[in-house]
Amino acid sequence: MAEAAETPPEKPKAAKSAIVGKLAGAAGLFVATLAAVLIGGFVNAKLHPTQEYVLGPDGKLTLKPEPKPAADEHKGEHGGGGSGKPAQYFSFDPPLVVNFDDTQAVRFLQLQIDVMAREEKVIEQVKQNSPAIRNNLLMLMNNRDYKTLMTREGKEALRQECLKEVQRILKKETGADGVEDLYFSSFVVQ
Repeated sequence: MAEAAETPPEKPKAAKSAIVGKLAGAAGLFVATLAAVLIGGFVNAKLHPTQEYVLGPDGKLTLKPEPKPAADEHKGEHGGGGSGKPAQYFSFDPPLVVNFDDTQAVRFLQLQIDVMAREEKVIEQVKQNSPAIRNNLLMLMNNRDYKTLMTREGKEALRQECLKEVQRILKKETGADGVEDLYFSSFVVQ
């Protein structure tokens, strides 16, 4: 009987040790997961630093320029392409709308056009000359072939033509173009 009395207390000890083992395993798994998350966060922060935005004088958000080494500052001022400066955009508002003939119906093209430059002075020149630019872009877009315009290549060709026209007008009016690129932020055909 003495042996029977000792056996039942051993079962709760075995159950307690199994629970303790499971808790220890769960705690170990939690610690390993926490360590992986923390280490992954540090690695991600090193590989992908956050970008900061600043509010420009015109009320538009632009990327905060990264500090440049002293040797690069001199290069950027004298023919370095100005690539160190953040891009600035100007949207022609309202969108440009032209009509063109399709074999089946009269169609309309509505384009929202944005130009990109790196100098605020160039953006101001685009704003100042926007009536001439809008006029010439409307003339350029008129009488386009619908099927060609619906292809990616046709849209890209039109975009390049529009960019060259904006640069040509600015060169004529101000002596320098300064516009680096032109984008269609909306392209609607009806």
